[in-house]
Amino acid sequence: MLKPAYDKVLVLALATPVLVLTVLLARTPSKGSGAPVSAQFWAERRSASRIEARLTHPEADRYRPRMSAGGCPVTPEPTPLRDLARLEEAGDLSGIASAYALQGEWNQAASFLERMPASPDRDSDLAAVYLARGSHEQALRLLDGVLKAQPKHAQAMWNRALVLQAMGLTMKAADTFEQVALMGESGWSREAKANAREQRDATMERARRWKEARAATLALVDDPQAPLPLEAARKDPGIVRQAFYEVVRAAPSKERVLALLPLAQELDRGHGGTALTDYVKRVSGRNFTRRGVLSREYASLVRGKLNQPDKLLERVLASGEDDLFLGTAQHTRATRRMFSQVVERAKRQNDPWFNLYIEREEAIRETAEGQWWKAEQRIFNALQRCREGGLSARCVDLELRLGILYADLQRLTEGEQHARTAWAWARQLREWDMEFTALEALAAITRSRGDFASSRAYVEEWSARGHDNCVWPRENLAHTYYLDNRMDDARREVDANAACEKEPLSLLFAVNLAELSRTRPKPGDEALLRQALTWADHSNPMPSDAVYARYVEGRFLLDSDRARGLALLRQTITEAEALPRGDSLAREAWALSYSSLVTDAGKAGEYAQALELMAAQLGTPVPRRCALAAAVHGERTVLVARGTQGQVLGHYETDRQGPFSRADTSRLVPDRLREVLRGCERVDVLAWPPVFGRTDLLPPEVPWSFRLGRTAQPRTAPNARRLVVSSVDAPALLQLPRLPPWLPSQDPEAVPLQVLSGSDATPARVLADMRDATEIEIHAHGIMDPALSDASLVVLSPETSGRYALTADVVRQQKLTGAPMVFLAACSAGRAASTTTSHEPFSLPAAFIDAGARAVLASTVDIPDAAGRFFDGVRRRIREGAAPAVALRDERQRWLERDSRAGWTRHVILVESY
Repeated sequence: MLKPAYDKVLVLALATPVLVLTVLLARTPSKGSGAPVSAQFWAERRSASRIEARLTHPEADRYRPRMSAGGCPVTPEPTPLRDLARLEEAGDLSGIASAYALQGEWNQAASFLERMPASPDRDSDLAAVYLARGSHEQALRLLDGVLKAQPKHAQAMWNRALVLQAMGLTMKAADTFEQVALMGESGWSREAKANAREQRDATMERARRWKEARAATLALVDDPQAPLPLEAARKDPGIVRQAFYEVVRAAPSKERVLALLPLAQELDRGHGGTALTDYVKRVSGRNFTRRGVLSREYASLVRGKLNQPDKLLERVLASGEDDLFLGTAQHTRATRRMFSQVVERAKRQNDPWFNLYIEREEAIRETAEGQWWKAEQRIFNALQRCREGGLSARCVDLELRLGILYADLQRLTEGEQHARTAWAWARQLREWDMEFTALEALAAITRSRGDFASSRAYVEEWSARGHDNCVWPRENLAHTYYLDNRMDDARREVDANAACEKEPLSLLFAVNLAELSRTRPKPGDEALLRQALTWADHSNPMPSDAVYARYVEGRFLLDSDRARGLALLRQTITEAEALPRGDSLAREAWALSYSSLVTDAGKAGEYAQALELMAAQLGTPVPRRCALAAAVHGERTVLVARGTQGQVLGHYETDRQGPFSRADTSRLVPDRLREVLRGCERVDVLAWPPVFGRTDLLPPEVPWSFRLGRTAQPRTAPNARRLVVSSVDAPALLQLPRLPPWLPSQDPEAVPLQVLSGSDATPARVLADMRDATEIEIHAHGIMDPALSDASLVVLSPETSGRYALTADVVRQQKLTGAPMVFLAACSAGRAASTTTSHEPFSLPAAFIDAGARAVLASTVDIPDAAGRFFDGVRRRIREGAAPAVALRDERQRWLERDSRAGWTRHVILVESY
């Protein structure tokens, strides 16, 4: 609804310089074409500046050593307005922006930069604004664009280094600073070189500490005379503890085991308890006539020199040496395959370290079985115990697991938060190997939400840290380039991936190859695909992995053996539907298989078939007339229109430039397809993400709605009831203005009315009372809060726990037995999650349809307070017998005709079920 009060203040702050300058210009006589300001003006601005970023204006970019302000904030002197007026008179908007930026007045600087046409210099300066605001994603995207156009743009390189440094990507920041240093600029080169050294040294010091602590501990496997790393155990207990278990398992005699007792006691002092001391004493009492042989083989396994590790696994399982079995199962990746035995023996260790490991593995298993809510609660509980017990390294691992879980569920914002927490924790604890894992998670999550610049930066940082894995960075860069529709770059990375000699090709490599074989095929692609799928089949035992691999093979074969490809894709759909819906990988294979079938039908000109496939995917009957189907897969688009007489016309294209997220969908449907729909009283639109949720597919004068799912028949003759939620008490921390009270109509209500308002309008109460309602209206603030949800949410009154948000994931879990008509009169309540993945519509309207609503209206943009009257007008038209799509069109046209400010009504989405 209304924006927060502080937004109004910001608008005034931005407007003030412009207004003042306008007045001054009216009073200041013209000084001619240049009207330059004095050199003293710029000297004063530079000398007082505390900003790190570089600006492109020549006067602002003169080198200025940064001086400490002594820790006290220094209020900058006001910028002389007469000098700014001279700059404006000369048309030097860059100079005005730079003058403000040098003083750290970024909002004013932005207001002038945004008036300038896009250019490398303008974008580099605007990126500095975003950096100052902490908007690293936007800054990085702008700077990558600048450097693509001008690879040696000094200010953009410097600013990119600062962004990378702020993101914690210190090795790439150092690399970029070194590139600036090589340009030989006076002052800047020297500072760039110092910055690079500082960033690199701090990072490599953590690596050195981790490697030395680990190496000192593992040295005990081979050398019984090696000193015990007691000092490392005190400083870096998590690193030493992970390697300590390996040393005990590999010890071939009682004496070698007991020699480790002082190290066990030191680690117990750091972590609390006596688990490791008890472990050493317990193992020292084993029969080493038998255990000694197994321990020697285990030592070979740790060194990577055991030829047949699976045979050792069988022997230690039968021996009763539980710790050896647990270690061997981890090394041979047999944990999931032998899960019950692993759990049973881990519990016997009576070691909190292993208890937390088992919780993690249990969560992975529950996620694979589609019971993600159990996995979520399990990890939360384990994290709580972990923090209380001081086992920090295990906590990092659990934070990462939670981030990966949320990423799999497309709760990308939450996933990114936990991955960032894990990464910060890993750096603090010097858990160097976990830093790599966190970078991997962050690269995947940012890619999924379409932040390709950040994703590439995370991958490049991973590589810059010296990891010797050849495959991982190349397959991930290839996938990011493919999603960004940079096919030549993607193919280059795929070829580099295929040339890696040490590591096997992965399932992600197969995905990349299958997609690129359409537009950038090469001889030998099929052999490479078979190689990757064979390895994936052996290394991924979960059913969903096999289902996804089948999808990839089918996708690849469509262009060379269509019949076989179609059969595999249909088999994938059948197998995925047999797995729990909560299995995200299977669900993605299911959605992508449908998408591939639809685009293949479009390519073949089988447009009626494409329409039938879209209806099947959406779970709706096939429309017999007046329908539009739209599907996007990679660079391809398929559109199918069915007219008033059932006639079908289709459109297929393969030449989209850039990702669909930045496409203008008002031009997506060609005129000849729109002509087919002429005369339709309303149009049913069948679409899956990323098309689902776009409100400009058809002109505003056309009555249309998205169709999704099929509403379950409500119980016999449900009692009509209208639920209205209004006048909520939004949390004070959000600083949201209070909305005008909702007032009931003066006319008699046709159905019983229930109003929830004030402190009663909590999420729990609203969810409970809407279950059997037949009409639901929510008049509240809608916001995009990345801390709570990737899709929009509605702000309700807080519960005692502090929970105030009505989010899509919560609504989806409800069962609305009254098959209600839902009106979400809240800002942006219809906005879908921003994600490049396409296996589920994720928005409040889609969630209400999933829960059982028959139709949902919501805006995808911010709306004024008067929007309540608009939604009420639509509701009345529906009550009078109009179809929802017609009611929406008619009310929208009425508002547009009488008020030029009603453009927001074009962005109201209607989703209906059959």
